[in-house]
Amino acid sequence: MRPIIALLTDFGLRDPYVAQVKAAILSRCRDAVIIDVTHEISAFNELQAAFILKVNAPHMPPGTIHVSVVDPGVGSGRRGIILTTKRGDVFIGPDTGFMVPAAEELGIRRAYAIEESRLPSRFSETFHARDVFAPVAGMVASGKEPGEIGREVSDFARLALPEPKISGSEVEVMVMHVDRFGNAITNLYSGNMPLRLGDEVKVEVGGREITCRLVRSYAYVGTGEPLLTIGGSGYLELSINRGSAAENFGLKPGDKLKLIRLTMV
Repeated sequence: MRPIIALLTDFGLRDPYVAQVKAAILSRCRDAVIIDVTHEISAFNELQAAFILKVNAPHMPPGTIHVSVVDPGVGSGRRGIILTTKRGDVFIGPDTGFMVPAAEELGIRRAYAIEESRLPSRFSETFHARDVFAPVAGMVASGKEPGEIGREVSDFARLALPEPKISGSEVEVMVMHVDRFGNAITNLYSGNMPLRLGDEVKVEVGGREITCRLVRSYAYVGTGEPLLTIGGSGYLELSINRGSAAENFGLKPGDKLKLIRLTMV
C-alpha cells in the first residue's frame, strides 16, 4: 500500500514553496501519495491551523503522515517534533503545540524530538518545511521508525483550542476559520450544542446585531438571508445563503460572536 502524506501550511500557492516541499518528500519516497489539505492558512495563524488539522485528520485514511507547517518561530531554538498516534497516523512539524489537538483526537502514543544530526545538511535556516520536515516525512514513508530519526520525549509543547463560553441562553463563540464561500466556522461543536434546530437567535457580530435561525442547511432561508447551521466540519457556522457572511460582517479567524437564544421550537 502506498504511503499517504497530507500537507497543511500557510505558504499559499503563489511561490514555489509547496512544490519544493513535495519534491523533498518524493526524493525520499517516490511512491508517496500527497494530499494537499490546504496551503491557505492565514500567515502565522497557529490557532486556525490547529482547528483545521483537528477537523480534517479523522477523515484521512488511518496511517496518514501529516506534515503541518505554520512556523512563526522558524530559525529560532524551537525544535521539530514527531507525534505518533494509536490510529497509526504520524504528525510531523514544529514543536509549537498546534498539531496536538489533532493528534489527541486520534490518541497520542509517543513523541520524538527530531535530531537534525540524523538528517542531510539543510540549505536554509528559514525553510525547515523543505529541509527538515519533508525529509523526515519521506523517511518515515519509506519505512524508517520515528525512533531512528528522533529521541523520545514527553515535554512537547501543547496548544489548547479555545472553548465556547455557555451561560444560560447566551453563548460566546470564536471564528476559527472562514471558508472560500464566506462561511464563518466557529468553535461550537454540534455535540455541545445548547441550541436546537429552529431556534431564533440574536447574533452580535462586528458591532451589529442580526436575528436569524438555526437551520439544517443554507436553502432553508431565502437568498441573501443570514443563518446559523452545522456545517460539514460538525461545527456551528454563521452563513448567508448564496452570499458571504465574512464579507458582510467583516469577519476573520479570531473574531468573537455572541449568540443569544430568543425563541425555542
